Amino acid sequence: MTKVEATQAQEKFSELLALVEEGQERIVIESEGQVVAAVISYADLKRLEALEDAIDVADFRRAVTESNAESYSVEEVIADYNKLHNTDFTVENILND
Repeated sequence: MTKVEATQAQEKFSELLALVEEGQERIVIESEGQVVAAVISYADLKRLEALEDAIDVADFRRAVTESNAESYSVEEVIADYNKLHNTDFTVENILND
């Protein structure tokens, strides 16, 4: 992982992009000693998104398992999960996954 100051990142942005693209390097951008951003490859971004999706699915499955099936419908569990996690799952898109 390479750390650079924000001003240096602006000056050498194309070089930094080349490092990320060619060597799968991750660039951390700092401003006044504080980390403010990162430049990562598109592949890294997709892996991160897949991990987030997997966590969401695991949380959903846990919510369904913990709910009492006689007291709550699947739709109610999904609605509560969506409220808690700011998601928009539906029975249909879960079944089609």
